[in-house]
Amino acid sequence: MDSESEARMADAMAQDLRHCEAQMFITHYLPTPKEGLVAKVLDSPLAGGVLKETSQTDSTTESGDLSENSWAFISKVPSHFARIMDIGERIREVLVQEANLSRSGLSEPLESASCNPHPSQARPYAHPDRRFSFGVAVGNKFKVDACLLEGVHCLHDSGSKLPTHRILVPLEVALEATEGDVRQNWEKLFAAVNSIMNGDARRDFVYGITNEDDRVSLWYFSRTHSAKASSFSLMKNPDQLVRVLVSLLSASDEDLGLNPNIALYPKKHAHPGFIYRFPGDSAGRSRFFKTTGVVQEASSETLSWGTTRVWKAVEVANFEGDDLVPKVAPKEVIIKDVWIDAKAETEKEIQDKVFKSIDDFLEGPEPWRDHPCLAKMKPAHFDAFQSLVANKKYRERFLQIREDFQGAPSKSVAEKTWASTTRTGRVEQETGEVIPTEFAPKRRCFFMFDDVCTRVSHVPVFGDAVDIIRQASTVLILMFCAGWIHRDISTGNLLAVEENGEGWVLKLADLEYAIPFPPSAREARDNGNIGTSFFMATELQTNFSQYVKPPQPSDLAELYQLYESGDYRTNAVARKEEVMDIVHNLQHDLESLWWIVFYLGAIKTGRKESIDWCKNWEIFQDHFDRNPASYRHRIMINSDAKFPQALLDSFHPDLEEFMDSWSKLQRVLHRVYSTRSPAEVTDKSTYALMCALFVDIFGSLEKTRDKWGPIPITSGGGESKKRAREDDEVFDDKGVAPGVDRPEDSDAGRSLKRPRVVTSILLQGDGGGGDLRGILNAGPTHGKRSKQGSLSSK
Repeated sequence: MDSESEARMADAMAQDLRHCEAQMFITHYLPTPKEGLVAKVLDSPLAGGVLKETSQTDSTTESGDLSENSWAFISKVPSHFARIMDIGERIREVLVQEANLSRSGLSEPLESASCNPHPSQARPYAHPDRRFSFGVAVGNKFKVDACLLEGVHCLHDSGSKLPTHRILVPLEVALEATEGDVRQNWEKLFAAVNSIMNGDARRDFVYGITNEDDRVSLWYFSRTHSAKASSFSLMKNPDQLVRVLVSLLSASDEDLGLNPNIALYPKKHAHPGFIYRFPGDSAGRSRFFKTTGVVQEASSETLSWGTTRVWKAVEVANFEGDDLVPKVAPKEVIIKDVWIDAKAETEKEIQDKVFKSIDDFLEGPEPWRDHPCLAKMKPAHFDAFQSLVANKKYRERFLQIREDFQGAPSKSVAEKTWASTTRTGRVEQETGEVIPTEFAPKRRCFFMFDDVCTRVSHVPVFGDAVDIIRQASTVLILMFCAGWIHRDISTGNLLAVEENGEGWVLKLADLEYAIPFPPSAREARDNGNIGTSFFMATELQTNFSQYVKPPQPSDLAELYQLYESGDYRTNAVARKEEVMDIVHNLQHDLESLWWIVFYLGAIKTGRKESIDWCKNWEIFQDHFDRNPASYRHRIMINSDAKFPQALLDSFHPDLEEFMDSWSKLQRVLHRVYSTRSPAEVTDKSTYALMCALFVDIFGSLEKTRDKWGPIPITSGGGESKKRAREDDEVFDDKGVAPGVDRPEDSDAGRSLKRPRVVTSILLQGDGGGGDLRGILNAGPTHGKRSKQGSLSSK
């Protein structure tokens, strides 16, 4: 990884960084060793060769500083780093003896009164010329200075590379504590941790250590936040270093961040896969699923979002990978591994609630056809709804979760931490302490789906995609009638399977962000952070309502003028002082369908002219476009009946008539937006005309299906085949604004659900030596806000 990439990654990861005093870090974040173990290590003959007990009055360290405690280094080693490795090796030997392990670490650990029953067998490891096999994002030329290594010897130990899944705790070293050395050390650590966390599915969190001159800093990295302890001097506080290393070297795998429900398979392979365990309850057995292929990897420069993994997998009997049924090929399934807010409902719980609400709606005392939202439907429109109602067949249009597991909440932020940026937060009513909402604890959940699907943007032809979107519109309207909105419509969530006799059948995915409608006050405010930018409704992206308050004529002449002007609303422009909070509603979900069809027609048909048009006008961008006057949003707010002629002319010749009709649907969407007042947003009857017209247009388009239906859908170079929500398709920058920093394996821009604050922040130093002094003199603020900065000079 080049230095520019390291700096960019450090900027991104620093957004989630908190700082605390070293003692707070040790108490809150580090594993707690068995009682008496630290004292036993210090008193052991092995430690006696490195440290000696002395008094404060007559002892100085080798650096000439007066010792602040009763221990001092006596070993003659060439560097502070060598001291760390030396004492680490000696601690390891003591722990091996305590746990009755062989020196090589090949045997299984035994129960011990003073050591954890199942220590990780970690061992200090340093090899200055050894490369580590990190992920694509880091590059295979990347090195770390040292680490605590998983102690079981493997065949690939002697190779030129060491797999990252062997690295338990990375350690970065700088001989001096200059500002540049410290910064470079931190950047290297961040890059290493990012690769370990994203490359090894077992990791819930990772510890790290940095050493500059005699200063030692401790780090904690998780999917909610990261923490750095104030540095301490290993010469003045050698016993503190012993305490830290005893904690890490005696910890269990789980205490070092390895999830107990995920195992490597094969264990001693240089590039193993994983086996997921779904623990059973008291009445049922656990189920195990072996990964067979990657659908979506966790790949983000930050650790706190972009964390979802999706795998193809088959069921096996146990962590050893034995066949569930001998000589019978297992059925392929999908495993989704996701982090959610600790207090949030899981996707399975939400899906169950949605199904119950739809059942209650269909089986209620009032005929479902009489719902106000369906009041404008033509008799023929009900055929599609009727096919879903019969025998609860609507459930087959959802990607159903067949097995799920919820993990424990992640570690909270330690008390009295501080950061170098201002963050939005919620205020605890009792204490008044500001708690950053981004750092709220999360829990890890696994879901198993037995349908292996194709996303709407990967079906063979344009007609297949339109069929899937038509089904989606019906299902979304049915959800809305039952009191729910989806809120996250994208190509990654419109999935389908091809069934004999039925063609492509919709499997609507990812109900994680679905909420009841009308929403609560809190849910109504939580809109702008959810969705995929390519397909997100204009009102949600801009937080700018399209509603236009009707003018009030003051005399008869003005009234006649309004009458003669026709529909004055569609040509009006809302004034800024009339901007109001946007409530996510059904129309926003349907608008996302509109954008998906536009995207498929303009980009995925491979037509160079339409691709260039979208690229030149920056229609599809990998970030929120907040400007209501941008060309992307003007397409939706446009009051003309058609797309710009240059755009119509750029489409595939057999698609021009289709897209001309699709532009008229845009006009309907805009007109309904502009006439629905804020007081009417929660009135479901105000959506009736729009729903009827949305359903009706698909019937009208069928008349010309022979022309547009067979147009092939192109895959695009490097296009992802993943199922899940975090990112969408890659299409070689087609239609993407120049300079957009788009992740690899992204089909339609990065998902922007609950994104972090996008402003980079400084890596904060502490008052002690060696920690970016001169960049930022930051200390504990204990709730007070501090200034923003940027790690990058750009």
